Amino acid sequence: MTITGPKKELLDLTKHQGQITIDDAVEKMDLAKTTVREHFTQLEKDEYIERSYERSGRGRPSLRFQLTKKGNGLYPSYEPEMMREFIRYLQTEGEHRILEVFFQKFWDRRYEKLKLMLEEENVKSEKDKARVTRQMLDEEGFMAEYGHDQDSGKLMMKECNCPFREIIKVTKLPCKLEKEFYQRVFGKEVERTSYIADGDFACTYCID
Repeated sequence: MTITGPKKELLDLTKHQGQITIDDAVEKMDLAKTTVREHFTQLEKDEYIERSYERSGRGRPSLRFQLTKKGNGLYPSYEPEMMREFIRYLQTEGEHRILEVFFQKFWDRRYEKLKLMLEEENVKSEKDKARVTRQMLDEEGFMAEYGHDQDSGKLMMKECNCPFREIIKVTKLPCKLEKEFYQRVFGKEVERTSYIADGDFACTYCID
């Protein structure tokens, strides 16, 4: 979604100041207060900004707005490039073991989180295990789905988003460990049938 016009100007002002009040925005933008309030309301609804209250002395606390994580995401960031460069540096320095431990711990933490979720719901069936796994992966940004293959009836786990999209340009280690994660969860052999890194729209795993 591209944001332009007064809404973009409001976001820029908020970014520059860290926090901003409606009165500050009115003064700097030369817009009617009702118009500024409407823009703030829409930006808050779209989760680009959030409100907070600051008390200064007696009286009612002051309403202020600040950018959310989604709002900050509208601005340039070199984090993906820095991460790729850091991984390349470790590889050229022969520090492959550091990468392995880092990503292994990443998936270990997700596995332990999932185990707790499964225990809390007293999950027994494979279908319920897939449902809770999808829920956990959704919370981690994978946009996961699950279902069964029409021909074989085998369980299929599908991830429509890859949080490692930039990282796997320099190492496929997270993908290898992701497959092993599914093997640990379901206790079965797992085959990857589609792969975002190969240009597919999703990563799909067939649980044998």
